[in-house]
Amino acid sequence: MPQVTPVSPPETVGPLARQVAVVDATMRCSELDMSFRTEPGLPCVAVLYLDGGIGLISRDRFFQLMSGPFGYGRALWEKTPVGRTADPAPMIVDEEALVIDVCEQLGRRDRVRRYDDVLVRRPGGRLARVSAARLYEALADLMAHRAVRDPLSGLVNRSHFLNRLAAACRDTHQPGVAVVFVDLDRMKQVNDTLGHNVGDRLIISAAHRLVNAARDGDLVARLGGDEFAVLGRIAGGSRPDLSAVALGERFRLAIATADPELPAGAHSVASVGVAVGAAGTDAETLLSEADMAMYRAKQSGGDTVRIVLDVGAQLDPHISDGILTAIDRGELRLFYQPIMGLTDGRVHSVEALVRWQHPRHGLLTPDRFLPDVHRARLLPALDRWVLDRACADLAEWDFTLGAQAPRYVNVNLTVETLVGAGLAGQVLASTDRASLAPARLRVELPESADLAQLQDVTRQLRELRNNGVGIVLDDMGAGSATLRHLSVLPVTGVKIDRSFVAGMLANRNDHAVIKLLADLGRSTGLDVTAEGVESDEQLDRLRHLHVPFAQGYLLGMPAPADHLTTLLRTGRPRGVARVAADVVTDRVIGSGSPVSRT
Repeated sequence: MPQVTPVSPPETVGPLARQVAVVDATMRCSELDMSFRTEPGLPCVAVLYLDGGIGLISRDRFFQLMSGPFGYGRALWEKTPVGRTADPAPMIVDEEALVIDVCEQLGRRDRVRRYDDVLVRRPGGRLARVSAARLYEALADLMAHRAVRDPLSGLVNRSHFLNRLAAACRDTHQPGVAVVFVDLDRMKQVNDTLGHNVGDRLIISAAHRLVNAARDGDLVARLGGDEFAVLGRIAGGSRPDLSAVALGERFRLAIATADPELPAGAHSVASVGVAVGAAGTDAETLLSEADMAMYRAKQSGGDTVRIVLDVGAQLDPHISDGILTAIDRGELRLFYQPIMGLTDGRVHSVEALVRWQHPRHGLLTPDRFLPDVHRARLLPALDRWVLDRACADLAEWDFTLGAQAPRYVNVNLTVETLVGAGLAGQVLASTDRASLAPARLRVELPESADLAQLQDVTRQLRELRNNGVGIVLDDMGAGSATLRHLSVLPVTGVKIDRSFVAGMLANRNDHAVIKLLADLGRSTGLDVTAEGVESDEQLDRLRHLHVPFAQGYLLGMPAPADHLTTLLRTGRPRGVARVAADVVTDRVIGSGSPVSRT
């Protein structure tokens, strides 16, 4: 059966109110006494006075009056108008009054009236009633709901999801705990171009679609922003990889299916990561692995699924613990992808991308070994090697190629290196060891680092900037990378995320974002690079928008340093395809994946 997003308990008293009997203040008490006796479900009546006032008579309090202390109450009161026995100042609220406010008002009443019914004013002057007990119960439901639910989407929140995930991981009788991490690829574009109200509608729509795609027993959560997660199980079988992919595809397709209720341009696809844990897996680790798999999906262009299996199982010592040995044995390789100037068709910079020439598994791309290196907490060691090797390679190009050498080399830094101690000293030590001017190096800040983390290392980044090192914000427009970063960080350049380039010819919002960033770069002096260029049409449009630099398969695939040396020596790399009107060449043929280390 398809699930539905849980309905939040009512926040106003209107849905809680029920019909109330209304009597005239001149009615005799004997008549009301008969009504209460013959209608045991009648809890109270509202009383209308001639001057328009409203009173309230509760069943229990009226019976106490009619009984009297010695049993003669009915004889004393039967001919008395009910208006004289009513509470002349009952609590009356509008139906839009908040439950929490009404409960607070009840709590301030004197003790004997604190549990009286509350009258509710409907449109047109009609009256209804709600008991104090029902109001307090509704308040408890509302508080319990808010404790575990995201207020916008109605899904469970991050805290509750982690609690449920931890419980599932502790249940060793049911191995195969799976976490599906879903991140919307176009959330920022929707917010920037259509406004945050439409962005909220997209979040709500995505939540409904994910819930309706969930299986019985799956738990769907909103972790925050445009990030969702699903807790499920992978049944045992001979191909857990296929089961994990199928699970991820289930939710990717749910997001990829357009919602006709959303306005034009508010649609988004999603990057999906699936992590499957072994029995006893740490919950935070499993969620982190799913997050990393999602990020690899986003790096590959989005709207796709990436998986990681056997999280928490024994790490492969040939990979996780072998990275230090690989450095010592010289098994690591740097491949370089050119960053081209769109006005002159020449190599402006090269981005360093690490590969591992593994003795058993052959040439490994980053997606094959970075998760294990991350779990082994060896990413800073890998970063240090990449920095040293990239600076040394550029210095070598200077020696062999002179003016034909690239002006800069770009090196990606991981979050672990950024937040570690001595960032600036480490980077400058690499340039010093290679006898390379710091101004020839550009470090790329990972999109996975949030603004708070980057602000914590602003002093270190400024020290690098003061020494000439370029600071580049990678994947601008994706995930947490926003214009706010440009105002608080000492960046010298930005790289436009490949998802915008992929959609710029068909989607005017993507086109507008690229134009905005290009114009911003010209006005502020930032170097702007478009990533993921794969067609002549995209290249022509980027040149028309005055984007100064571009990178992508069309311009050059990642290639080993010696291969690139041959191409650079010609002055016009074969990887350039019609960058300028007089440049027509074919592509660089290189091995390895374009996925970057970060």
